[in-house]
Amino acid sequence: MKKKTIFRGAAVSFLLVTMVLVTTAFVDKYHYVDKKLQAIEAVLKDYYVGDIDEQKLEEGIYKGFVAGVGDAYTNYYTSDEYASFKEKSSGMYAGIGIQMTLQTYDNSIEVTEVFEGSPAEKAGIKPKDRIIKAAGKRVTGDEFEILPTLVKGTPGTTVDITVYRPSEEKNYDFTIERASVASPTVYFRMLDNEVGYIQIKQFEAVTYDQFKVALDKLKKEKAKGLVLDLRDNPGGLLNIVEQIADELVPEGIIVSTKDKQGKGSEYYADGKYTDIPMVVLINGNSASASEVLAGALKDYSRAELIGTTTFGKGVVQTIIPLSDGSAIKLTTSQYFTPSGVCIQGIGIAPDYEVKLSTEKILKGRELTDTEDDQLQTAIKVVKEKLK
Repeated sequence: MKKKTIFRGAAVSFLLVTMVLVTTAFVDKYHYVDKKLQAIEAVLKDYYVGDIDEQKLEEGIYKGFVAGVGDAYTNYYTSDEYASFKEKSSGMYAGIGIQMTLQTYDNSIEVTEVFEGSPAEKAGIKPKDRIIKAAGKRVTGDEFEILPTLVKGTPGTTVDITVYRPSEEKNYDFTIERASVASPTVYFRMLDNEVGYIQIKQFEAVTYDQFKVALDKLKKEKAKGLVLDLRDNPGGLLNIVEQIADELVPEGIIVSTKDKQGKGSEYYADGKYTDIPMVVLINGNSASASEVLAGALKDYSRAELIGTTTFGKGVVQTIIPLSDGSAIKLTTSQYFTPSGVCIQGIGIAPDYEVKLSTEKILKGRELTDTEDDQLQTAIKVVKEKLK
């Protein structure tokens, strides 16, 4: 009997969907690859001591093939990974509206944020609660990766959650109805009676609308100056950052791109913008789309940059979906600031370099405004602009 193999033809299955012309050399090459994969499979089945997940082996072929490009931003997504990516990029999901973290010192799962207006907030869950049971399953830090799958579900359905509240040393049981929840990507407040503050955590599909709400509310609160915080913002959707930049810079190029063939695209601001005096906070984790915004604001002299040099990601990725629900994300172009600079591997230097001590960085969310040297410098600079 002929030995069954999961790899036969795997290396070329998706290529056959779109291939029009195949040379003899191409066929020979992939025939060799297919034969080698069969040989590797035989060795694994004959000698590997553990269980083998054939689906993971197959997905590993595609991941390894794409990884061979050698670009950290070019990746293969399984169908589950691609679905998760699309959900995260949309900024919307069906759940209860919390963010969680794994506390390694006691292997517990702590609620770090409860979204405003979310089912979790309405039910009474609070930050610092520890989730100890979800959907009938007791959970510890060991279940951190699977907990979101227990909590998420179809809007209108319910999930039972039990939390331990350290401040009261008590357990609380909740039955929470799931709903469509928008992830908060923008936070804002007045720092004093003159200066407003907007923090953008990431550029997702919901971010522009959240930014507009923030900007409009700060205007109503009579903000005369603005601190825009892009620290630790890893980037996101290019079209969303273009919309936000359009609200803040005068008429002209926001960003331009150039692809493999040298073909370029330019994205313009229409000139209808808010001319509020402002400064921007940046650091080494400000990357990609956040650098697009920081670069445009700097090049148009709309804002001084305060903090440390940005990450230096000056390339754009495109998602190519495949027929089985999987996808390839690949680098397809470089981008350039309005002044024509590609910041790949270089980053954008601040106008005022201000570093935070390691001790202060480790404080994270617990860092107060008065302890935040970068924020204090930003307030000082923006107030000078108001004189």
